[in-house]
Amino acid sequence: MNHIETDYLIIGAGAMSLAFADELLASSRDAHLTIVERRSAPGGHWVDAYPFVRLHQPAIGYGVNSARLGSGGEDLSSRSEILAYYERVIARMLATGRVSVHFTCEVDADGDIVSLLDDRKRIAVTVRRRVVDGGYMKVEVPATHPPRYAVDDDVTLVPPNALARMQSSSDRYVVIGAGKTGIDSVLFLLDHGVRPDRIQWILSADIWMWNRAHVQRGQVGEELLSFVRAIAEEDDLASVYRRLERQGSLLRLSSDVEPRRWRCATVSVAELEKLRRVTDQVRLGRVQRISRHQVLLDGGTLPVAGRSVFVDCTANGLTPRTPKPIFAPERITLQSVYMCQQVLSAAVIARMESMAMEDAERNALWSVVPHPNDSADMPELMVRTMKNLLAAQPAMGWWLWRARLNILSHDGSLAYLRAAIQAMRWVRRAEARLPALVPPRGGSDEPLAPAESGHRAA
Repeated sequence: MNHIETDYLIIGAGAMSLAFADELLASSRDAHLTIVERRSAPGGHWVDAYPFVRLHQPAIGYGVNSARLGSGGEDLSSRSEILAYYERVIARMLATGRVSVHFTCEVDADGDIVSLLDDRKRIAVTVRRRVVDGGYMKVEVPATHPPRYAVDDDVTLVPPNALARMQSSSDRYVVIGAGKTGIDSVLFLLDHGVRPDRIQWILSADIWMWNRAHVQRGQVGEELLSFVRAIAEEDDLASVYRRLERQGSLLRLSSDVEPRRWRCATVSVAELEKLRRVTDQVRLGRVQRISRHQVLLDGGTLPVAGRSVFVDCTANGLTPRTPKPIFAPERITLQSVYMCQQVLSAAVIARMESMAMEDAERNALWSVVPHPNDSADMPELMVRTMKNLLAAQPAMGWWLWRARLNILSHDGSLAYLRAAIQAMRWVRRAEARLPALVPPRGGSDEPLAPAESGHRAA
């Protein structure tokens, strides 16, 4: 069996792992990195995603710190552009001579690199510094995660990927899922000529959508402050959301339905107008079973009309995970430290790893900000994010100001400084309002359990 030595064994070549590796190469001039990826190419979930997916945030704040993505401004890069970008990123890393990459491989329980194509091909690894777990966030996409409901054999159910390859029409398209993937699938059908009356949309719970026009360069600082001010000044959670809706920050599919989810999905006003053309919206809870003639849901049954193609969009994307210490002896677990900004979070973690600090200091400087799910999650996670940014200024302010992945850094120095000053004023008041807005539910405020340590990957 072959044997290698490396400073960092990075499990995964997805967006967070590559943002971490890129920053660590820049900040630590002598570190050697070994990246192990189960897929045959870099990009993580982008490799498996449906072909018509695009970023929902400006490309200027996505990817890795050292390489520009997209054409600037409001550009929302496509899947093909992102995959090509990550191929170039890997090529640049390999050219440094300090990175090795093993595709179609995994790290087994003994810490060895094992080929998924030939398990006799094994590499023993000695890790001099840390194992980096880039897969803890567990991004799920429909193409790789089957639905959690029963489906009879005579039912046509496909992931969104199949829509781009359809060779014949259907009487009806039934999109299952209210999140980003469901939105994209409905828009794809409409944009490709399917009449709205041939689309049925099953929504287990409506989501608040972020108006994409409000999260552009030059506006993000003021937008985040408007959230913090609403949290600080309103009497209850519903009032916070309605205030943000009145100011145009948040949008909803139906004015008659109060959304219960917040997952940072963004849409434009034009896209929302298209979505509203689909009037057959079913709100009977989650799907339990699909048969040839009916759909069984939590709240009732739904007849199946004609030849129907069901489009499963229920994979949970970024599933909320129990936070664990990011830095532990001989191990780093990549997690978000900024609400819905995973790649910036990974770069922040790499920067901290290169700084002369103890792990306890690193874990205290940036607290974990889990991915939100319910509308009740947003206030606390927004406050955590702003507290992280303010606490990091003395140690990392200059780096944050120069970080391409920090979309706030594109606002200009005066706007950046003004936002920081205003944040110091409002964050403490917003934090004091949290118990009144969202009663304690346990979990997020409990002490984090110690992370497993050692050089072996779970």
